[in-house]
Amino acid sequence: MEIASKLGVTDPEAGWAQGMEISNAIERADFLHALLKSWATKDPTGALQKVNELAVGRLKNECLIAACAGWAMIDPRAAADWVGDSVSFSQKSECYASIAASWAKAEPAAAAAWAMTLKPSNNADAALAYSLEAWCASDPDAASDWVATQPEGELRHTAQLHLATEWAVLDPVAASIWIAKETSLGSAQASEMVDALLNHWSSDDPLAAANWVKSLPENIQAEKNAMVLAAWAASDPVAASAWAATFPAGVNRERAIPVLVESWAGNDPQAAVTWSLTLPESVEKSQALDQAVRIWSMNQRDTLNEWINIQPKGLEADHLRATASIVIAESHPLEAATMAAAIGDPATKQDAIVDVVRQWRLTDAASAEEWLNKQSLDDETKHLLQP
Repeated sequence: MEIASKLGVTDPEAGWAQGMEISNAIERADFLHALLKSWATKDPTGALQKVNELAVGRLKNECLIAACAGWAMIDPRAAADWVGDSVSFSQKSECYASIAASWAKAEPAAAAAWAMTLKPSNNADAALAYSLEAWCASDPDAASDWVATQPEGELRHTAQLHLATEWAVLDPVAASIWIAKETSLGSAQASEMVDALLNHWSSDDPLAAANWVKSLPENIQAEKNAMVLAAWAASDPVAASAWAATFPAGVNRERAIPVLVESWAGNDPQAAVTWSLTLPESVEKSQALDQAVRIWSMNQRDTLNEWINIQPKGLEADHLRATASIVIAESHPLEAATMAAAIGDPATKQDAIVDVVRQWRLTDAASAEEWLNKQSLDDETKHLLQP
């Protein structure tokens, strides 16, 4: 959009005429955005007058935001005052955000201080986010010092969250040190900041993030470990599972392993189930298997059934069949019933058949009864299945 930006300075009226002739809606919008942002740096009044010529709708809203951003490059306070007096409530937040984004590139401290004065808080939120993004990129220590001087309250917490998010992208280690210094790590307020940090760190360097979680108070380690492992399993499930396997028995392990397996199963359910079967008998093993089999049966039930059929007979194979049959009972009841009938353990088989048939009856009672009449069921199961 270099041509549009140049025309905004040299001949904005000609640029407007050229932009309005563009037939493609997306290309026209991009051209006008660039034109108006440039135009407003020289003649904000003229740019805004052109915006008002547009019909009410998305294009007009986006052009207004672009003009505000350009005006803020030369006189952000005037632009902000005009928005406060002239723009409807529903549009204020995005206009303020565009002003903050332009203002913060030159004066991040002033932009952030102005954002803190905005009311209601949803207007301040977007403006603060853009101000702190720019400030963090140039001087995160100064940004953090400024946040520390703000009075306690919702806006200070909002500023902390935005800073934590932006700093985590640039330097998660420095961000983790700041978070530990800024708040009590066991508090609800700090927990949100830790989440903002881990959302980025877990994707970029999950091992470092997992090691840092060890420094957190014990009462939040389980939740944060699970958060890291969910992201880690999506990119490197083998490494993530090896790490999780080192956890001693307890709440950390019980919380982390099912979350890890659920994430893993989204990409490779067979590997997730196979690994889960190697775990010692435990609450987390049962939960992990349930999660993985459910995901596998929803996405690739044919391959799941084939895989189960080649597994050694026993309680684990029975459990897999039971879980899968219940998951697919609504969409593929005959297949689910056949799977349930193949279970070897009598109690597990009975529970699965009863669950599947009850579900089947809700959608096709006649077919369910036809299938039942062909089965050799014990009296107790027949009693449980009485209409």
